[in-house]
Amino acid sequence: MFKISEFSKLSQVPAKTLRFYDQLELLKPAYTDQQSGYRYYTSEQLLQLHRILAFKDLGFTLEQIRQLLHDNVSPAEIRGMFRLKQAEVQRLVQSEMERLTRIEARLHQIERGGGELPSHEVLVKRVAPIMVLSLRETTSRASIPGLFEEIDTYLQWAGVPQTAPHMVVWHSCLECESSINLEVACPIPHQVPDSARYRTNVLPEMTVASVTHISRPELESAVSVDLGSWIEMNGYRINDEVPSREIYTPMQEDGKQIYVTESQMPIITAGVAL
Repeated sequence: MFKISEFSKLSQVPAKTLRFYDQLELLKPAYTDQQSGYRYYTSEQLLQLHRILAFKDLGFTLEQIRQLLHDNVSPAEIRGMFRLKQAEVQRLVQSEMERLTRIEARLHQIERGGGELPSHEVLVKRVAPIMVLSLRETTSRASIPGLFEEIDTYLQWAGVPQTAPHMVVWHSCLECESSINLEVACPIPHQVPDSARYRTNVLPEMTVASVTHISRPELESAVSVDLGSWIEMNGYRINDEVPSREIYTPMQEDGKQIYVTESQMPIITAGVAL
């Protein structure tokens, strides 16, 4: 057996924490000397301690951990809990990474300051109507790559080769907070079977202010500053009747996938009634 100081050194858990776990009946010593009060542990108790620490790292409270240990939860049930908790932590990490990216993009916009000319070339063009297969969701930008893969799978099932770039149509959503009302679409040569999730529709013709840049669909881009400045300086207004679009064409650069992105903002001439 090991004295508490030895067990602490072996497990790299402070003796104070081990005494606290003893009080909570999370990890009782294998033997306690009634005269001296010294606590002694066995090497087998390291497994139980590691289980406690794993539960703790995954966010369970000490009370929850004690209940789990006392209920003698099976390894299969523990693995299931770990997977659920892991998914929760991954979502949290993804959310915080998205927040960090937004902060960095907005910091870049702030550092550019006012009065600076747009750094991207803006073009005005007429976009023709186009038939697409699409699915619409209220979600986050982080889900867009997965939605691209999902719609590709459906097109493959429908016998339509996916050769055209992916599109994202940004719909307004007054009630949305952190989520975004978007439509992932892919141009198709002919109509394919609709389902509860997918539908064939025609995106309308529109006049757009267009900017081509490098970006990733799951991350925000700073080109809105350039678009907004250009629209104001050139006597246009944003057409509220038509949602904006982005077209993503994947490319390989230095072994990494990047996206050549065309951002299309629908516009009308200032003073023209909608």
